[in-house]
Amino acid sequence: MEQINSFFSSLWSLVHRKHEEGIFNTICLAVLMGLPLVVFLILLFICCHCCCSRPNKGGNQPERTKKKKKKKDEEDLWITARPKLLQLEKRPSLPV
Repeated sequence: MEQINSFFSSLWSLVHRKHEEGIFNTICLAVLMGLPLVVFLILLFICCHCCCSRPNKGGNQPERTKKKKKKKDEEDLWITARPKLLQLEKRPSLPV
């Protein structure tokens, strides 16, 4: 218990000494001591967000929408392996 008290008393004396040296040292010390708290709060926020946004595994989960089937009229936008010039060879030529 004495070690904990001596640690906090030495920490307080460091803060008090730096404060007496100038406002710049006080601001730097406050930022350095506040960083672990900020990191902890960010991690807590991320963990809570991940846990709360996870879909329920129960039976009351709404059904996900199924992908719509392609209409036959729609053109396929995928790049084919054969260019159109090579595909023209398959088509019968028109009589001249």
